[in-house]
Amino acid sequence: MKICAIICEYNPLHYGHLYHIQKAKELSGCDAVMCIQAGNFTQRGEPAITNKYVRARMALEAGADIVVQIPTAYCCSSAEIFALAGVKIANSFDDVTHLAFGCETENFELLKEIAKYFANEPKEYKEKLKKFLDLGDSLPVSRQKAIEELMKEDKVEFSEITETLNILTKPNNILAIEYLKALIRTKSKIEPIFTTRSNSDYNSADLNGKDSSATAIRTKLLSKQKIRAIKKLVPSFTYKLLKDDIDEFGLPDLNLYNDLCSYVVKTSLASDYKNVYDVSEGIENRFLESAKKFKDFNELLLDVKTKRYTYTRLKRIVLRLLLKIDKNIVSEIYKMDKLPFIKVLAFNAEKKDCLSSVSANTNLIIRNSNIVRNPSEEYVTLANIEDRANAVFNLLLKKSKTIPNFAPDLYTQSVKYTKM
Repeated sequence: MKICAIICEYNPLHYGHLYHIQKAKELSGCDAVMCIQAGNFTQRGEPAITNKYVRARMALEAGADIVVQIPTAYCCSSAEIFALAGVKIANSFDDVTHLAFGCETENFELLKEIAKYFANEPKEYKEKLKKFLDLGDSLPVSRQKAIEELMKEDKVEFSEITETLNILTKPNNILAIEYLKALIRTKSKIEPIFTTRSNSDYNSADLNGKDSSATAIRTKLLSKQKIRAIKKLVPSFTYKLLKDDIDEFGLPDLNLYNDLCSYVVKTSLASDYKNVYDVSEGIENRFLESAKKFKDFNELLLDVKTKRYTYTRLKRIVLRLLLKIDKNIVSEIYKMDKLPFIKVLAFNAEKKDCLSSVSANTNLIIRNSNIVRNPSEEYVTLANIEDRANAVFNLLLKKSKTIPNFAPDLYTQSVKYTKM
């Protein structure tokens, strides 16, 4: 059996995602699709629009066969770490032969060349990158400037410079580069499959009918607080699953989430910040100063923000602070050959044999009986983070008077697929 993997968030799953799953099957010729999905919190440093089990069901309805989770510690990290964790999960399944992802460019060869260059990081590139980072630019901007300067020094044609820089400005291209880097650095045998995006730009908040991005759909839903506001923007199964979930639990309360974030920012010490991954260059001092001046979380972040520390990057730092995700466990992803465990969120009963392709010594968690009796320190740390993430997410579901049936988290029974 051959499996095509897709690393995703599906927040929520829209027509572009549906197209991507179908295209991945077609282009790869694989027998099954495995989605490697973010948990209850996303790379934006925010709670997902609905819990991970509902989003996993969306993936199965769209044609996926298995959905497993990227541990929360790596979901709310940089694109590089998110991609690396996803690829290491894919590498843990012997039958995964392809990894499909979307990008804005159609110049796949140039995309691969850029990824190879970044994976190897030549000395001259590192020096240029450091120069621009030291000037206060963010990593994406510093990377663009470093590449532009190096290409000009090598007298590369203007058109090629322009195309390269254009690739480096698009969000899905950037993530695609990180997937390719991870495949290269892990010496993976998995073959990449490229698809160009069929819908609106990833970050676009503009509605465009069935081509609307997840960002635009979330914005519409959260502003109207009515599920029917997005009925024509998402597949019917996404709408039904979202409606059923929102009817029972409501949408995550983002005002409450922001209050929790404000609380942790205002009550944390400098030493607490320094124990969090990606905190450096005294950014903890900016947090401490801004915490004295602002009550509103968004205003506080805007005051802390710099060219190098973007708004989204700061939100991820605060989420790691809230969930007590220390820098050591995040850094471990670079050292691990495989993750301590892989949580299965949902699977198609007809393709359950795909689960048996997991490599030896990989802890695959489907139900309570899969609890590891002598877990490693990393296993315990990641499992505890999952439980904290689940507890916080459940707090945000204010409509429900009881603990949702998808808690406790790690050993919750995986959803066995039944066609809607």
